[in-house]
Amino acid sequence: MQDVSFLVVDDCQLVRNLVRNTLENRLGAENVYTATNGKEALELLNARSIDIIIADWQMPKMDGDELLRTIRKSDKHKLTPFIMMSSLGDKEHVLAAIQNGVSQYVMKPFSADKLEDAIHKSWNSANRRGAVRLSALPEHRVRIQTSNRKLAGIVKNISHTGMLIELTYSRELNLFNNYSIELDIFDLNHEGNMLIEPLYGVPVRLIAVEPSTSKANVCQMGIRFNREMLHETVKGKLDYLLKNLGQDSGDLIQDN
Repeated sequence: MQDVSFLVVDDCQLVRNLVRNTLENRLGAENVYTATNGKEALELLNARSIDIIIADWQMPKMDGDELLRTIRKSDKHKLTPFIMMSSLGDKEHVLAAIQNGVSQYVMKPFSADKLEDAIHKSWNSANRRGAVRLSALPEHRVRIQTSNRKLAGIVKNISHTGMLIELTYSRELNLFNNYSIELDIFDLNHEGNMLIEPLYGVPVRLIAVEPSTSKANVCQMGIRFNREMLHETVKGKLDYLLKNLGQDSGDLIQDN
């Protein structure tokens, strides 16, 4: 989880250091931010891109429960994984955290294994939610820039996190390489064509398509967008596309 950014919120420096050490030494995290209470956490959340929040319940100024309720009302972080650390293990507190949208509840004191397990469960659950994609699309064509040429394909489904494309297989396609991608959208809402580029993405899955007489060596490739590399203009166009597809076409499917 090298590229995942964490925010650790606890008024106890010892706990903050223990959690930071777990994230850095066991998960390889390189982006770990800390705050001593909920108010400091909100300032960091407004200023930084945070993927996972790990917060104590009992803190001064703003406790973990109030922080959880506040961010679940925000557009930016309403779906961000939130792990609550607490010595309050009674049913009333656990149920309150669940009702307010906590992702995982970890009782203090906890082991590094327990915290790591909670992180993985929260992250995997968030990715499954984010991987709901839009299919039954109007015609979208995609071009992937390899070291030697551009490879053309068509989009099968797409979301904010990535897309599934179909194209003729080439040995130039390598899993986990970062590619520059051009996406052509044809006549969206009768407004004319739209070009979204450069999108940056990493192939994470490559599947051979059953061959036929007209489609030899065809494959489907799952690409996860590298959103940190995307220009704000590109993000805006992608958001606009997905908003319109959600309104006008597309069946929701789950990416397994």
